[in-house]
Amino acid sequence: MGEDAAGLFAKFKDRIFQIRVVDQEAEEKSALGTGFLVAYDGLIATNYHVIADFADKPDKYRLEYEDQQGNKGQLRLLDVDVINDLALLSATALGREPLQISSDEPAQGETIYSIGNPYDIGFTVVPGTYNGIAEDSYYKRIHFSGSINAGMSGGPVLNATGHVVGINVSTAGNQISFLVPVTALRELIGTRAAADAPVADVSVRIREQLLANQRGLIDGLLAVEWPTQELGQAVAVDEMAPFVKCWGGSTDDKQLYSTISSSCSSEDDVYVGPGLSTGVVAYQFFWLDAGDLSAPRFQSYYRNLFADFMPDNGADEDNVTNFACDEMFVEQAPGLVNKVVLCLRAYRKFSGLYDALYVSGSVDWRNRAFISHFTLAGVEPESLTTFMERFQQVVQR
Repeated sequence: MGEDAAGLFAKFKDRIFQIRVVDQEAEEKSALGTGFLVAYDGLIATNYHVIADFADKPDKYRLEYEDQQGNKGQLRLLDVDVINDLALLSATALGREPLQISSDEPAQGETIYSIGNPYDIGFTVVPGTYNGIAEDSYYKRIHFSGSINAGMSGGPVLNATGHVVGINVSTAGNQISFLVPVTALRELIGTRAAADAPVADVSVRIREQLLANQRGLIDGLLAVEWPTQELGQAVAVDEMAPFVKCWGGSTDDKQLYSTISSSCSSEDDVYVGPGLSTGVVAYQFFWLDAGDLSAPRFQSYYRNLFADFMPDNGADEDNVTNFACDEMFVEQAPGLVNKVVLCLRAYRKFSGLYDALYVSGSVDWRNRAFISHFTLAGVEPESLTTFMERFQQVVQR
């Protein structure tokens, strides 16, 4: 027979901790989350994003835990899974029994219990409903009907028998939250056990994971046929995978010119650290018709739109270089010429990875135009080249 929320918390509260990232100069916490004991040797699991500041600047910060009784201790970072937003930490001399990781998936609609420390106000148990893996997510997440708030990240989600069935990770509000599946945690624990030593260089580990992720992502997109749709007199790419969503728009009859657009993007990304997210695939299309607008005014509007594209992921100058761009004119078919701009910015800490910004626009018409654009965030040059060739083959006018 299973426990209720109060019973679960009373039984397992000594195995759940507040995780703190402490600025060593200020001697104040700069980030908070939750973690839980997963092995007798002091192994603690949490979210990667909870300890990302430390992973980025280990000389500036330190890691520590605090338990329900106010006991504190130092933590070591052992390993990370940046794609699944997980980290493994190590504490010493805890002498406590770990939480058990469930080997069974909960039933659809089953009540499960999220535990964490929201807004540093004390540990809370939030009952909610297990809704299975979110169907439209490339990065596998469990859809949980319950409120996960800041500070609960990295906390365990238990079934009625007290076994871990997920890890708190994020919320979309309105009782829509997301959990990391325990399969990812089990794999990370297995990897750590096989290595039998902390990761020597976290940046190298993250780079390996980002490279493997982008190869799988791009190879998967290239392995399927891309659906298309008509956009004005052009052919555009529709939703090329379940985790990519497209939205359309058009101008109303009151405007002098007309625009038909389609904007598509993957639904989630990978948080690497302060100032960098990656793993995004996005693309857009615009069909423009001058209508009653004079050709010079239309061309001015078109040039401004063409120059206005930006990457679809967040990155600052500490993490990426400035964009370097190449321009060329490509004859798509006899008499149909496009101006193509390809821009790359390199990741400073993860060599071989780039953000790519591609824009192509017609130059042979005066009263109409077609623009296609895509962003690939965190991609190798080889994968980018193959994706761009496929994109140019499918997108036609």
